Amino acid sequence: MADGPTTAAPAIEALDSLVERACEPPTGTSRAKQLRWIASELRTALERGAIVPTAADSLDTLLAPDTLATYLTAAERGLLRRKPAARPDHASPASMRIREDCLRILGARAGTTVTLPARKPPRVELRPVVAARPRSILLGHLEHSAHPGRSESRSRILAIIGTVLDTGCRAGELCALRTDDVDLHRGTIRLTLLPQHRNPHTTPATQTVVLSHFTQAAMRDWLTVRSHLVARDTTKPAGPGNETTDALWVSIAPSGHPRPGLPLHFRGLARAYVRAIHDLNTDMAAEPGWHPLPRRMEQLRRAIELEPADPDAATPLLRRARTPVTT
Repeated sequence: MADGPTTAAPAIEALDSLVERACEPPTGTSRAKQLRWIASELRTALERGAIVPTAADSLDTLLAPDTLATYLTAAERGLLRRKPAARPDHASPASMRIREDCLRILGARAGTTVTLPARKPPRVELRPVVAARPRSILLGHLEHSAHPGRSESRSRILAIIGTVLDTGCRAGELCALRTDDVDLHRGTIRLTLLPQHRNPHTTPATQTVVLSHFTQAAMRDWLTVRSHLVARDTTKPAGPGNETTDALWVSIAPSGHPRPGLPLHFRGLARAYVRAIHDLNTDMAAEPGWHPLPRRMEQLRRAIELEPADPDAATPLLRRARTPVTT
């Protein structure tokens, strides 16, 4: 398919103007980037002849059902990538969903109803969750996490795993935790719920979960380690007034930075989790009944269910549901 000049096409000029209006606040930065990406792909589809040339006549023809169906087919086949390939990869279900969402947004901004082709929902095969027996062994291991000589990274991963085992929280919810979310006096932790596909304009819900005494021991040890990592002035006592961050999870020895104690974000947490799980699996290999933990935290958290800690309590508290352990 040969590329042709379409920069002056009426449909493209109208589309560019529409996208700029759609990207204005309160539209977020990520969504604005996606909207501009879709506009770029529609322009590419015209240039490469992936959609009919008459689609360039007006915005209505560009957003017509047949045109959009052809565009989505080309995008799904990977034909609209910036550098065409002889054997292009097919687009992921997630990227196709973003395309459809953006087209609906543009249609709403243009005052027209966008009709998209019906698509079969992608088949999602969930990986098996961590069984009850390894989780029980791991919880027992957490209780002894404050042994002398315990490495900083081991203290951190045990507290992270304990939190996941007690709450079933997602990686993003872990990264959002702050030290004041942990109340070791009450033995609880407060989570800000960040589910997928949430409405970014609504206030996130929170829930308070009771921590097991195993996780409390691991968390207490990690908070002691963390206080030294985040100390702003090492000559002064550690504490809230002498901390570089209030993030609960911080780096141990960050690459390219002069000091530890930087907040862990999603990618940093994932890398730290994979490294620590590898070491933990090696150390626990001889433990009777132990099965190696998966490298994906999602398989651990999906095994967790919560139940009311006290159905009659005035303040609702949740706790990990008891799971029967088979030998």
